[in-house]
Amino acid sequence: MTLLEYLRKEMGMSQVQLSKKISVNPTAITQIERGNRKSWPKLRKQLSQVFGVDENLLFDSDGWPRKINVDF
Repeated sequence: MTLLEYLRKEMGMSQVQLSKKISVNPTAITQIERGNRKSWPKLRKQLSQVFGVDENLLFDSDGWPRKINVDF
């Protein structure tokens, strides 16, 4: 799981709600959360602002989402 997905779920937000909030296609959120594509700089900034965290916490220097281990 990526930290992005974890934070989104903790806020009770769907991928569609998040995508509308930052005006991107929901597919982009899905692909980034799954680690299938990296994020572009503008999107990294928008996502970090939505979650109130530094973008370096959400993404590595190349724009790939950071993965975390979460036990449910």
